[in-house]
Amino acid sequence: WLLSPAQIADSNKRDTTYLKPEHLRKLRVYHANFIQQLEKKLKLRQRVIATTIVYFKRFYTRSSFVEFDPRLVLPTCLYIASKVEECTTQAKVFTAAMKSLEPSFKYTNNDILEVEYYVLEKLNFHLVVFHPYRSVTELLSDSLFKDCFETVWHIINDSYSTDLSLKYPPYIIGLSCILLAGQLLQKDMKLWFAEMNLDMKDVWDAVHELLDFYENRQAINEIEIQEILKVVYSKVPTTV
Repeated sequence: WLLSPAQIADSNKRDTTYLKPEHLRKLRVYHANFIQQLEKKLKLRQRVIATTIVYFKRFYTRSSFVEFDPRLVLPTCLYIASKVEECTTQAKVFTAAMKSLEPSFKYTNNDILEVEYYVLEKLNFHLVVFHPYRSVTELLSDSLFKDCFETVWHIINDSYSTDLSLKYPPYIIGLSCILLAGQLLQKDMKLWFAEMNLDMKDVWDAVHELLDFYENRQAINEIEIQEILKVVYSKVPTTV
């Protein structure tokens, strides 16, 4: 499930008839943040939320926003992730949460259950998702940088608003979050990274993408997002 930037850019061909590539990037950020809001409302484990975001992003590399309503795909991905991550929650809990956060949400529990198999097909039934949390815990637990852990954890959470999970394996994402945290906390990690004897190109590329996200996230305003969503919702089929 690792894709190149070109493959990601080519994955929403039909969407680009109505939306600019920049709009699609902002849609991915918006929905990742929306899923994080559901975590707070439902008090779900972070791992469930992270898996949901990965499912959602993967789904829309094989489908278009204007072809399949993200308001239905999102809770369906969450429902599947809750089962896979052994935190099973009834579909009705997710529909109630969606209705409270998104007034335009009109779907039912049965709608989620009906499209569940379709989403699973789009995911190729590849449901086990590996996240950077474990590799980061292992790397930092025996290092001199244990005090960076909380900052690294927050950066990993933020990384799910980017496309890193589509491009890089978890250990690269984890290392990039450690490197960025080290820079923020003014830690000298040169020797620590040198001892790993690995090619740092992907790590630095991931760091740059994280920095780009932090620099530009304020540019995503609610009015613009609602205009983009209005375009999407006007195109999606009205029936499941």
